[in-house]
Parts: sequence; C-alpha cells; structure tokens
Amino acid sequence: MAPKQKLIPWNRAKPAPVVVISGGEAVLIRKAQDKIVTACRKHKDLETTRLDAAHYEAGDLLLAAAPSLFATRKLVIVEAVAQCSDDFLKDALRYVEEVNEDAVVVLRHSGGNRGSKLLTAIDKAGYPRIDAQVLKSEGDRQAFAAAEFKAAGRTVERAAMTALMNALGADLSELSAGVEQLIQDTSGTITADIVDRYYGGRVEATGFKVADAAVAGRTSEALSLLRHALATGTDPVPLVAAIALKLRSMARVQGLGGSSGQLAGELKMAPWQVDRARRDLRSWNDVALGRAMLEAARADEAVKGAGRDPVYAVERLVTTVCAQARVH
Repeated sequence: MAPKQKLIPWNRAKPAPVVVISGGEAVLIRKAQDKIVTACRKHKDLETTRLDAAHYEAGDLLLAAAPSLFATRKLVIVEAVAQCSDDFLKDALRYVEEVNEDAVVVLRHSGGNRGSKLLTAIDKAGYPRIDAQVLKSEGDRQAFAAAEFKAAGRTVERAAMTALMNALGADLSELSAGVEQLIQDTSGTITADIVDRYYGGRVEATGFKVADAAVAGRTSEALSLLRHALATGTDPVPLVAAIALKLRSMARVQGLGGSSGQLAGELKMAPWQVDRARRDLRSWNDVALGRAMLEAARADEAVKGAGRDPVYAVERLVTTVCAQARVH
C-alpha cells in the first residue's frame, strides 16, 4: 500500500484529474475550490457538473466525467464524499482506475472513515489532497489572515493585526470577510486606526473585550460590556468561549520561562498572545485560576443546553472571574 499523501496547502490548490479537498473548514474549502474552478475556466467550453455523493445515482459520475465531443474540458464537483453512498464509492473507485485526463473531478471530503478506501486509492494513484482542516487555534487563524494580506501585497501593523483578531479572530468566516473588506476598501499600510474605524464597535462588544476586563478584575466594565454584547444579539456561547480561551492561555504559560518567541513555537500561540497571557497572570494565583477555569467549564455546559438560563450562566462566570482576579 502506498503511503498517505501529504496534504497540500489550500492556497496551492490547482486542477488535476482527481483532487480531494480534505477537511471541514468552510472558508478553506471555498477558497481551494475557487482556485481550481478559476483555473479550469481558462479553458473554452468548460462543462461543469455538481453531484452529491450522499444522494447519488449509479453511473452519474462516470457520465459527468466521460470524454465529450462538445466540451474540451469537464469539471465535476462532488460534495459530501464523507457520507457517500455505496453506488458512488463503487463508481469513484472505478473512475480512479481510468480517469479522463480532460476532466477535473473535485471530491469534497469533510473527514471520518467513510470513503477511506477511495482516499487510499487516490493516494496510491498520486492525485493531490488539499488541506482544508478546521483551524482550531487563534494562532492558525492569525497566520491565515497574515497570509491573505501578504498575498494581496499589503502591509499590516502588529497593533492592527491584534485589533483585527480581537474583533473577528474567533470565527474564520468573519475574519476572512474582514480581511477581504480591508484589502478592497483601503490602500497602503493597514493600521490600528483603520481597523478601529471598520470594526471598533465590534471590538468593544466582543467576548474578548469582556474577557479582558474580567481577568483584570474590572467588574463594572466587564458586566457593562457583557450586557451590551447580549443586548446587541451576541450569543452566550461565544462569550463563554472567549473567557475560557483567555483562561486557558494563562494556564498554558503559567510558570514557564523563556522568551515569548520561544514559547510561542512550543505552545502554538502567537508571541503577542504569550505576552498578553503573562501580563494577565500578574493579578492571579494558581488557586484562583483553577477556580475560574472550573466555573468556565460549568458555564460552557450551561450555555450549551445543560442549564435553564444561559444569560445567568455567563453573568455568573464574568462575576466569578472578576472576583478571582483580585484574590492574592
């Protein structure tokens, strides 16, 4: 059996007789697919077909990708390969053995074991797999934003990147849209003032600002920001997640020596995140941090359905964190 193919970064996606977009990050899936589609559209008379592997009728793939007298190029996009039917799996395995070199078949596989036999066959044949795995860490999302700015030839001040991440960094789709807007609507170096002009109100009302005030022990400010965020439609779930993320970052750097750059690599955090976590820890001790993290875990369960009042749960979390920040 051939070794598993190394995943190719989404921004290097290009046409091939068979291409797998592997992962569940919607933004990266869209961007990788767009690059392939754009490249295919350079050919005249492109014929595009979309198939759903979960609701597939036998023969559809072989028909869609077959050589044609009327089209010099065929593009077939197949969704839900991770939930594919037996008929699709049978036809896809057959197709991989004898592809149409004038066709591009894009298979979107979100993960899991279903379709693994097909992926193994694709790896063995040497066709590419594109990396569209979910970006779970804030550091990965920041790297994504930085790469997007770089690709557009734009320079971003460190403070501007920090402000952008505070405003939109919790959700890749929102971050991607924000980056695109800044690239399209502004010129020159992107400064913190520019980010504030576009997203300043968002920054002030996000869970990250609530979390900042809470871990600093600023109870009145934290509760005011929390109530404003709730009043403007922010769900309790991301608010709790933002506070929990900050507490986890503090716990990760607690007691560690070395430079922020060195720790950033070891902990998979951005250097500025290490610096910020260290500053936050100045008004905390081990016991207080442990209590706050336990309360964050309880609040997370409550806002995700285990509690009757999600708003009360997040308010209690903020109050608890503020109180623990003042424990010495």
